[in-house]
Amino acid sequence: MKGFSNYLKSGLLALAMIVACSRAGAQAFGLSVVPSANSLLVSNSLTYTINATNLTGVGLVDVWITNSFSAPFQYITSTASQLVGATNTTTNVLFELGPVGVGGIVQVLLTVQPNAVGAFTNSVVVAVPGTIYVTSTNAVVNATNVTVLSDLGVTMTGPLQTVITNDLMTYGVTVTNLGPNDAPNVILTNTLPPGVIPISPANQTTFSLGTLTNGGSASFLFTVEPTNAGVLPFTASVGSPTVQDANITNNTATTNITVLNYLSGPLAVTTNSPETYNPQNGLVEQSITVTNNDTNNAAAVRVVVAGLTNRLFNAVGTNSGNPFVVYSAALNTNQSVNLLLQYSASAYFTFTNGQLRAFAVPSSDWTPPSATGTSTNLDISRIVELTNGNMLIEWPTTPGKTYTVIYSDNVSFSNATIAPPPIVAPANRTQWIDYGPPATRSVPTNAARFYRVFQNP
Repeated sequence: MKGFSNYLKSGLLALAMIVACSRAGAQAFGLSVVPSANSLLVSNSLTYTINATNLTGVGLVDVWITNSFSAPFQYITSTASQLVGATNTTTNVLFELGPVGVGGIVQVLLTVQPNAVGAFTNSVVVAVPGTIYVTSTNAVVNATNVTVLSDLGVTMTGPLQTVITNDLMTYGVTVTNLGPNDAPNVILTNTLPPGVIPISPANQTTFSLGTLTNGGSASFLFTVEPTNAGVLPFTASVGSPTVQDANITNNTATTNITVLNYLSGPLAVTTNSPETYNPQNGLVEQSITVTNNDTNNAAAVRVVVAGLTNRLFNAVGTNSGNPFVVYSAALNTNQSVNLLLQYSASAYFTFTNGQLRAFAVPSSDWTPPSATGTSTNLDISRIVELTNGNMLIEWPTTPGKTYTVIYSDNVSFSNATIAPPPIVAPANRTQWIDYGPPATRSVPTNAARFYRVFQNP
């Protein structure tokens, strides 16, 4: 029995070693293989991005990656994050990558051209030769000689308002497919000029859109921070390796956006009231006075508020990380205007005049875009004149949606003007108060005033 017991123990130990080896082999590497397209025309270039992570728990002396292709191909080029040597044959491309430490990651970029129609399979194996450390996967791409006919196009829209250096600026890009067929593997390229910092999305210029259906479109908003003044060209282009484009003239769009410096030194600005909590809107409010003591008239005025611990609720933009409001009417030499600052705060907070700076800026275009092309005209359910002369309007909303209020001094809205900033609906009904500058150019008691509200796209 003792001999049998020893035999059993040795057998269990051998079985445990086999199981351990099987587990080690199964999780030897994290392996991902991403092709640049799921379908492409035969003899077009195809790039694989291969990432392998050492999950063995030990340092590896020499890692190899083997690419075995199911059909004829032509090797184009390759790069690797580390490389001892590379070899390509009529069926394989092999990379010797050398040592890889515990948790180390190696990346290989391999570009080939499929030379036959059909499923083009790359069987990728990452291994340490002569060991149990092996992991594999397949990447299948459809190579075709059928040309898809579509008309891909791209358009751009710049910001409506004046852009000052170090403003956060948002512009739009829209990709369309005018048909007649669905367009697979659509790629958008967004190119920034020098002196512009990408904010959202950051560090990305190429976007894979997949298939864009006949008549379909895709829209994007890009937020950047221009650090230089001048006329800056922003460019977007669209294409697909599997599409014969019926009209290449609309594949690229460029919009020149003018970025300015402030027009003059700071104007005089100071607070003229204490902080007051407004129970009607739940905001802390404070009035400030801006005086143009410069020798030149100001077409418009921007007030930047620095060092805040609470959000400036009625800010229309950000410059160098600081929010600002804009008075969109002229302020001539020696003239003054009172502006209301609104803060999202549940209590009063420390605030000094040193946190305020006012500048003359060019006049911006606050004319609303065509309602039928961009948004929905909503019915205002209530308009109330408050005891202080301000006007309150209320309308039904969808929580989280954004709305724009416009106003005019005539019922036909022939001179309609946007009241910035847009309003994010907090509930199924939203109230907005017209208190005058900076949201509107004058207090509502000075003249007749009519309102409309639009839901933004």
